[in-house]
Amino acid sequence: MTIDATEIGRLFLIALGLSAVGAPLALFAGRAAWGNTLTQIFFILSGIAGLAGVAAFFTAYAQGTLGMLMIPLGLVVTPLSAFFIGIVYAGIALTSLYSIGALEKYKDVYALPWLNAASAAFMVGMQAVVLAPTPLVFLLAWELMSVAGYFLVIADTKEESLRAGFLYFVMTHIGFLALVAGFLILSGGTPVLTWAQIATHAAGLGMPALSVAFALLFVGFGSKAGLVPLHQWLPYAHPQAPSGSSALLSGVMLKVAVYGFMQALMLFPFVALPWTYVVIFIGLLSAFFGVIHAAVENDAKRLLAWSSIENMGLIFSGLGMFLLVRSLGAPAAGIAPLFLLFVLLHILNHFAFKSGLFMAAGVIQSETHTRDLDVLGGLAQKWPFFSFVFLALALAAAALPPTGTFFGEWTYVQALALALLTLPPAYAAAAAVALGIIGLVSGLAIFSFIKLFSAIFLGRARTAAAEHVGEIPLSMTAPIALTSVLSLAVGLFGFPLLQSAVSGSDLPGYTGIISAGQGTAIVPWLIMSLIAVSVALLWLVWRFGMRRSIRTTHTWNCGTPLTPRMQYTSTGFAAPIRFFFRSVVQSKRQLVTEPVVAGNPWITTKRLEWNTGSIWETWLYQPVGRGIFVVASVMRKLQSGVVQFYLVLVLATLLIVLFTAL
Repeated sequence: MTIDATEIGRLFLIALGLSAVGAPLALFAGRAAWGNTLTQIFFILSGIAGLAGVAAFFTAYAQGTLGMLMIPLGLVVTPLSAFFIGIVYAGIALTSLYSIGALEKYKDVYALPWLNAASAAFMVGMQAVVLAPTPLVFLLAWELMSVAGYFLVIADTKEESLRAGFLYFVMTHIGFLALVAGFLILSGGTPVLTWAQIATHAAGLGMPALSVAFALLFVGFGSKAGLVPLHQWLPYAHPQAPSGSSALLSGVMLKVAVYGFMQALMLFPFVALPWTYVVIFIGLLSAFFGVIHAAVENDAKRLLAWSSIENMGLIFSGLGMFLLVRSLGAPAAGIAPLFLLFVLLHILNHFAFKSGLFMAAGVIQSETHTRDLDVLGGLAQKWPFFSFVFLALALAAAALPPTGTFFGEWTYVQALALALLTLPPAYAAAAAVALGIIGLVSGLAIFSFIKLFSAIFLGRARTAAAEHVGEIPLSMTAPIALTSVLSLAVGLFGFPLLQSAVSGSDLPGYTGIISAGQGTAIVPWLIMSLIAVSVALLWLVWRFGMRRSIRTTHTWNCGTPLTPRMQYTSTGFAAPIRFFFRSVVQSKRQLVTEPVVAGNPWITTKRLEWNTGSIWETWLYQPVGRGIFVVASVMRKLQSGVVQFYLVLVLATLLIVLFTAL
């Protein structure tokens, strides 16, 4: 069946329009009881219409009837942008369904009309970024997305949120200025050119100009994606936003940054070899620091934010390896697509499990009133289905089978092994380093999410709120469960589809270790085999085990009653990591002594507190901040009010302008 391009374009316009209508609708409804629900329904319909447009576009693309789609308003859909806009629409639909019930619990904390209006602007901004036909439209949409994201971060207007929002605002505008400068260099100062026209102009630039442009664009997109050293805003900002917004910020917005970088790569006639090593190095460094901090973090949402830094680092390291291996040309033609395959798979996987985990963390926080892993526990007894869904998402975050994340990272490992065995030493060395770091990162990721799941769901409840949690509304459970299903589906169906997209046929050079065709076929059969074995085991347990009379009693502890204080805490679980990496995470312990009665200093209670810091804050952010204050204090002294001094400054400025104009 032939699909009309006009109808496909209309679906994208409907999706964009429904998101935009959400802003005035939210403000018009005000604090009416139905206002939030109606606004979220508009957002859900926007996501559904957009997903229908993406499905129709790829159907037409597979039929060979459509390669690129021009939408009214000057927007453009390409296969790459359709892939990313699909993630945007899926995120909008899932988080909006979740927010119907989640935001109602916080209607006295957030100003829901303004929060939903900011969410609408954020959604419109993300869509416009991915569909932008020119860098000018891209930058305007990028700024809309960034400013709207700021209002999501400060939604509860608490002091901690305002500080996080300020850091986010500064970092995002540092990145924005870098993007403006980079695009101006590539376009020759004419940002109204289309992407293709800029690529043509960039082909005539010399190596110095291309290197400066690449550095600026990498800084701009890397800061938004959370790459070190411009990552520090992310673990502060993302946890402060409402959980549905956190899911959009981490699960979707970070992918928009990856899209921007991939789109920018197409503008360069080539990427100089040293810059490929820089991308790999920064990506691996980000993955390492992200997972180390996730392993020792006790705040559930901050742990997930640090994990996002880790995953963005893996994605950028994969892109760097793709650029590095592709520069070899024909000798490595069979290996380069594997790195691109990993990048696309991991983008999909990270969207699925991280969106679900942030929404799940929001459920836990709303019911237990805490995000501190040291005081949670025992929720598996209260929420058996929810704990199973959370476990599936934790397995995906830890890259364990049968989730799609496992197959994506396994593809990465195979590609690195091939590069190590077949490429020249200078290239193979990068693959060897990447293999070692990814092994360490993968092990620590497993550690982090074992800690996260066990601290929340296993053992006994440590607080009264955790002991008496209520039922979770279906509108909050359903989208989280869908993300876990999506993570499994990416491994089952995403691998063969994306492998076909990036290669078109069996990959040359892949044969001899595992052929591409065999690797593609193994994935769905392996997952289905695992599912079949699991179902068979469950049936055997039900058939032969459940019929026996089993006496249930309390755990015996030598006559001593068990208490939650006997359980491992998150802090205790992470003690070995803090010890071995204490110089990296800046682990500090402090004995806190407090009087039981304020007027009696002799009877006290004592507790041990562990704190971790960031070497980037200590070694980079704080010195830069002090330097800015020093410069500001010197500049303030220049404001003496002496007219002669101002005339000298004006004269010096004129001389500099005349000299540079010659």
